[in-house]
Amino acid sequence: MAKDLVDIHTMDILSSASINITCGQVLMDRHRHIAIVAKKGRTCVYLVHVKSGILKLTKHATRDIAANWLESDYPYERALDKLIEMGRRKGITDAARVALDRLLKNGKEPIQRTLFS
Repeated sequence: MAKDLVDIHTMDILSSASINITCGQVLMDRHRHIAIVAKKGRTCVYLVHVKSGILKLTKHATRDIAANWLESDYPYERALDKLIEMGRRKGITDAARVALDRLLKNGKEPIQRTLFS
C-alpha cells in the first residue's frame, strides 16, 4: 500500500519538485487564512500573508507548505485585492509590497493547481 504524501511520517521525502505550485497560486492554512505564492525556489516557497498582525513575505520549506497549507478555491484577483487592502489597513513590509507589485504587474492569473498529484 502506497503512503500518503502528506502523511507526517513521509514529509521528509518531499521536495519542491513534488509539489505542484506556481507563483501567484492562492493557498489557505487550516485557519482559513489566505496567502499568495510570491516566489518558488528549488527548496522553498515564499508566501505573502498576514503574520504577527501585518502583511509579510515569509520563506517556507516544502515540508512546511505540505504540513500547514492547502490549495484554495479562492479567486486569484479577489485574494490579491484582499491582501493589498489588508496591507493598507494593518501594515505591510517592503518585501511583501514588492512581491505584490510584481504579481500585479504580471497582469495574468496563474494556473491554480492541486498541491499534490
